[in-house]
Amino acid sequence: MLDGSQVRKLLAQKPLKRGLEHEVGVMSGEKLVIKDYDPRLIDVDTWDIFYKPTDSLFDYLTDLMLCNHLFGDDLRLRGFYEENNQLHVIITQPYVDGTHPDWSTLVEKLEAQGLLQQEEGSAQGRFWVNAGPAGRILMTDAHEDNVIISTKTGRAELIDVHFSLGSREARIRALQALGLF
Repeated sequence: MLDGSQVRKLLAQKPLKRGLEHEVGVMSGEKLVIKDYDPRLIDVDTWDIFYKPTDSLFDYLTDLMLCNHLFGDDLRLRGFYEENNQLHVIITQPYVDGTHPDWSTLVEKLEAQGLLQQEEGSAQGRFWVNAGPAGRILMTDAHEDNVIISTKTGRAELIDVHFSLGSREARIRALQALGLF
């Protein structure tokens, strides 16, 4: 368990734009982004069915595992804290220097990296990922704010995406096929 006041201090030192489900800050000395996942930040009345983050803490945590495995990310669970009887999940990921792309650049870069739009020509951030032994997995929430074109590599770096696997059982089977569960 972490000290919530210390986490909030880190977030306040160099805050970034808040996401739908995260409060975000930069830990400059460590070249990391720190994220405070608080499910209460999500206003279910404003959810777009195509950008709904996750259905459960299990989905959220296994999405982190899938990102690390499928994309070579370095998302790390740092701990938890409780505030007002609500559990907060703290993660970090490497800071990516770059810019958020427009939609056409995002699609072009992700397709060049082997991902396929679920519905070609749509403006929905849903792409198929080849997950080897787990088959194709649908990645969701890949919109302009969740992708950065790296200044260093020119690649599209996914900074906050999720996966739709249909059911908990299907998610577990995919994780097992990948050796993650």
